[in-house]
Amino acid sequence: MKISTSSVRILRKPGAANLLPAISENDNKSSRGKSLILAGSREYPGAGVLASKAALRAGSGYVILAQPKVAVSAWDHPDFLLKDLSKDSWQDIEHQAILVGPGFGVNSFTAKVIRELIKAQATHVILDADALTVCAQEKIFPLPPSWIVTPHTGELSRLIGKSSEEINQDRVSAVREAQRKLGCVVLLKGHRTLVATANEIATIATGNSALAKSGTGDVLAGIMTALRAQNLKAPEAALLAAYIHGATANLWVARRKDPLSMMASDVIELIPDVLYQLRKVKTASP
Repeated sequence: MKISTSSVRILRKPGAANLLPAISENDNKSSRGKSLILAGSREYPGAGVLASKAALRAGSGYVILAQPKVAVSAWDHPDFLLKDLSKDSWQDIEHQAILVGPGFGVNSFTAKVIRELIKAQATHVILDADALTVCAQEKIFPLPPSWIVTPHTGELSRLIGKSSEEINQDRVSAVREAQRKLGCVVLLKGHRTLVATANEIATIATGNSALAKSGTGDVLAGIMTALRAQNLKAPEAALLAAYIHGATANLWVARRKDPLSMMASDVIELIPDVLYQLRKVKTASP
């Protein structure tokens, strides 16, 4: 399986540190950005919770979890806000970045939201999971160039019409083809995550098999949304989110914990440690 070539840039620790959002004593919850998470459902309530908690851990000042007929309780999750999309429109919820898809449902409502975002010329948009399946089924592409999509191999297969086996034989070519077809930033999940833009393909220097667990992709999407809400450019937000996500797995193993045991909630709990390490590198740089 081809994972990288000489033409693929690798994001390492110093580069990741340089991408961190700046912090200031004058920061407040509004200046840190508002992340709108359209994720989760009565069938899959955990997806929205994981993405929302990850967005908070990654620095978003506000996180709003919105879904039709809210499936979780504010009593259990007081750190983020809840909105019922059967009563309120997403357009009426103030936000700087929006995530659509994890556990949200493969249905006409998800398709409607994506089309509304395109019509509204929204720029800070991340599509994951069910939103990608909807895009493939409804042929909703190309997408705006500032959007980020985060497929795993199976989802990419549906988007570009190639088998998972073909994609795994040459992931670089597959992600390049996907970027040309979809027109936006494409993050292909898996070992040595790849991020493709119109100008380059990049990968990260972190990650291991501890992340092979359900829910970790929801966490990645939440981190990415928070970084976009803090106004990182789409390629930078995708790469830094992937780096942070992978670094939590490295830290898990470094602390003598078995890769089989890591859960999505563990990834969230380790985000502060990874950010602290990166911040030390950033502040030490001349």
